[in-house]
Amino acid sequence: MATKTQAHAAGPGAARTVLGVIATQQLLMAYDSTAMNVAVSDIVTDLGTTLTGVQSAISLYALVMAALMITGSKLGSRTGHLRMFTLGATVYGTGALITALSPGLPVMLVGWSLLEGIGAALVFPAILSIATMAFTGAQRTRALTLVGAAAGAGAALGPVVGGLITKYLTWRVSFLMETLVTAVAVALVLRHRNLRRTLSRTSREPRQPFDITGVVLSALGFGLLVMGTLLAGRYGLLTAREEVTVLGRTVLDAGGPAPTVVLGLAGLLVLAAFGWWERRLVRAGRDPLVRIAVLRDRRVRVGSLALAVQFLVLAGMFFLVPVFVQTTLGYDALESGLTLLPATVMLVLGSMAGARAVGDGRTTRKSLIVLGFLLVAAGTALVAFAFDPDSSGLRIAPGLAVGGLGLGLCTLLPDLVQSAAAEDTVSDVAGLSRSTSYLGQSLGVALAGTLLAGVLLTTALHSIGASSVLTGDQKEQSRQALERGVQVTAVSDRQVRTALAERGVTGAPADELVRINALAREDGLTAATAGMSVLALAGAALALRLPGRAKPAQRPPRAQP
Repeated sequence: MATKTQAHAAGPGAARTVLGVIATQQLLMAYDSTAMNVAVSDIVTDLGTTLTGVQSAISLYALVMAALMITGSKLGSRTGHLRMFTLGATVYGTGALITALSPGLPVMLVGWSLLEGIGAALVFPAILSIATMAFTGAQRTRALTLVGAAAGAGAALGPVVGGLITKYLTWRVSFLMETLVTAVAVALVLRHRNLRRTLSRTSREPRQPFDITGVVLSALGFGLLVMGTLLAGRYGLLTAREEVTVLGRTVLDAGGPAPTVVLGLAGLLVLAAFGWWERRLVRAGRDPLVRIAVLRDRRVRVGSLALAVQFLVLAGMFFLVPVFVQTTLGYDALESGLTLLPATVMLVLGSMAGARAVGDGRTTRKSLIVLGFLLVAAGTALVAFAFDPDSSGLRIAPGLAVGGLGLGLCTLLPDLVQSAAAEDTVSDVAGLSRSTSYLGQSLGVALAGTLLAGVLLTTALHSIGASSVLTGDQKEQSRQALERGVQVTAVSDRQVRTALAERGVTGAPADELVRINALAREDGLTAATAGMSVLALAGAALALRLPGRAKPAQRPPRAQP
């Protein structure tokens, strides 16, 4: 593997170019994860498919990426991280092109879900590893912070740019843009042969068999965890809201444990078996998929958990705010994206200021990360209590700005975690931290949606029971409609009134049910956003356990050929 000195020897200009390339690719792939959420309806219409079909494509993309993240990191350490970045970006760009040209859902599943998922699993760990190896000291802090800021900015810009493209052109243009940008990124990397050769150099030790058992166990474990979080929105987080059927057979009863609990526990058991297997390989002197021993370092162990919390809160907020402005204020996709701009701008400014302060030696990464989580907690709390049906999106702007600043400071976390990696464990740390980050992101949307639905359902049922306007039959019908719903979610007052009119409910009863819906929706949104604030405080508590100053990275036991 190349040393940091060798990487610099390839030329500072080449290193800066590669940094720009990987940061741009990070932004682009983060954009992809949120931009398509505002285009789902258009995709359904264009491809002649169903909402469930498109959601399945999104879910499969998440599963493929989560299942292969650690494997992609290991492949990078074996064949060279820049080489793996180039391969992964090529696969990703090919998938984006196939998606843009897809005539129907099956082709989209191949392009978006499979190829883009595989490409992302190869690219994401390589990005962290390249930034770690190509820079040192303050430059590495700025590089890794830039990568973190690019991820946050891409996720925030997705609804804005994606909404613009979908509204005035077509959703296919987004994927064509991804193809073009990715092709340029690959071309720029291939131009700088010296740096490409340096960062692609691998160990000359005898090559051992690839850890196929580890690949299967890690893919199955992370896949089960992500699948569990994806099902939380439909069935609930802890208790199943309805029967779970597989191939026509009921496998979980309503009122029993939710699939999230069952699959989550199964995933944890498989990951425990994965950890046992990897340690066994190390003791036997063989080459494991990932060196679990890196988790002994508190910066890696605690920092990875903090990264999961950071991405959880980020994903949760970027889910809840658009729900509020669309269902309560009647914003379209583009207006919803513009509402998030204060968070995007402050995230970028916060990351730049944090990296400069640490690089100049004025403070430590730990102190800024703790401050960042506290600002996120304060910002989300401000947003939670600014949800008012009589207000505009401007009322939540201060909270979004404060939270965005905090998220910007938290982009120092990847640098803190990666600084714990010895030269031969860069890919191990990158794979583990990326996996936990993505799990946090998946759980963020699931948890936010579950909190929203749970409080909404509770408030609605209580309000229906206490209503003096509804008759006994109307109360019972309303309760059954809520409790039998496949998925409880926030809907606008207009959607409720339209649905009631289709059932012949008008006049005072309709007005009462619309009022109950508005009350339950705001309670659910407030509770879910306040929950994100509490989780941000948990992130601050985790960050307090991080070492104050960096210490030399410890090299874990290495398998002997």
